[in-house]
Amino acid sequence: MSSTELAGTQTDNVDGITRVPLPVYVLAFTILAFTTSEFMVSGLMNDLARDLPASIPSVGYLIAIYALSMVIVAPPASIFLTRFRPKSALLAISIVFIIGELIAAAAPNYAVIVIGRILTGAAAGTAYGVTLSIAAQAVPEKIRGRAIGIVMGGNTIGTVIGLPVASFLGNAFGWRLAFTFVAVLAAIALVASFVLVPAVDAGPRPKILTQLSELKNGSLWLAYATSGLLIGGVFSIFSYFSPILTERAGFDQSWVPIILAAYGVACVIGITVVSRLSDDFPLSVACVGAVVIFLSGLLFLLGDSNSAAVLVGVAALGFAGVSLNPAFAVRVMRVGGTSFVVNTVHTSIICFGIFLGASLGGVIIDLSGSVHSVYYLSLAFASVGIVALLPKLGTARAELSK
Repeated sequence: MSSTELAGTQTDNVDGITRVPLPVYVLAFTILAFTTSEFMVSGLMNDLARDLPASIPSVGYLIAIYALSMVIVAPPASIFLTRFRPKSALLAISIVFIIGELIAAAAPNYAVIVIGRILTGAAAGTAYGVTLSIAAQAVPEKIRGRAIGIVMGGNTIGTVIGLPVASFLGNAFGWRLAFTFVAVLAAIALVASFVLVPAVDAGPRPKILTQLSELKNGSLWLAYATSGLLIGGVFSIFSYFSPILTERAGFDQSWVPIILAAYGVACVIGITVVSRLSDDFPLSVACVGAVVIFLSGLLFLLGDSNSAAVLVGVAALGFAGVSLNPAFAVRVMRVGGTSFVVNTVHTSIICFGIFLGASLGGVIIDLSGSVHSVYYLSLAFASVGIVALLPKLGTARAELSK
């Protein structure tokens, strides 16, 4: 189905769509670019620390700053953007992101790169809500999990392709080229969105109080909390992959992009499986993923000096880490709906988990003097996430018995 055809497809006949349309893949490419920016600091950590100069924990805070910008700016921005058509909002967000990425690429010091990360993080957080809402409304509910999986698959492909490419470029030619590379990716996504994403009417602008009332739902906040806690458990470790791989597991720096690519492959496999299961079993998938995240943290804690054990842990976090996002998103949309606000707040909660994982990890490393201590933080996040899922075990069993 072409973007023109989709532009004429409204809610009353969207049920006739049986295949995910092309604009959904364009949205996925946008997320690919934004994801590459968010995560690539992990692969460039040693180079950034040397050149800025800054400590390893300070560089880790660049991931936290990006995520915190998503948390603080995205919800109010999503409310403001509901007055515009989704396509117009997406184009404006992409322009802000490109500007922020170029500022980071040209940054002469740590303070300026922080400014770039704030801009790109703010744009990315809002973009997740917009793209997920467009995708969810472009397809019938029966394939919504698949469409969301494709959009969030941009997150995964950004990890499997964008992240190692950016890490390779940064390690080989300097980290500035890596940031420039992401700006180019975002520019391509901007042009593709302008050409292919339909200018669908967003309908009458809801009042602010009406939008906020959508958040008065205890079950919705329980779903939000589960997402944030489990992703926090993943990023407590992921944010420090580079020193874990080189200092603890004994890999040479040249192996970091390769291992990150392998991590991305595991993410691709995981999100493929999760997106297929999310329409019918979102809670069951979340429960299994929570256990895998906990066991991965335990494996790192007990065996991070063993290179084989670390590789297994990396693969497990890839398979059941960010790849759980489609299941999280379907669960949230079933409880709270498909609006910009509901989806953007969900994204902000996930990003708050990323912020806590990365920032608290840096604090713990500073206090303990060893990256080994971040595994305890990951286990704590995963444990509380499992507890948050316990009230929904009955619903998960009901999913499986259908």
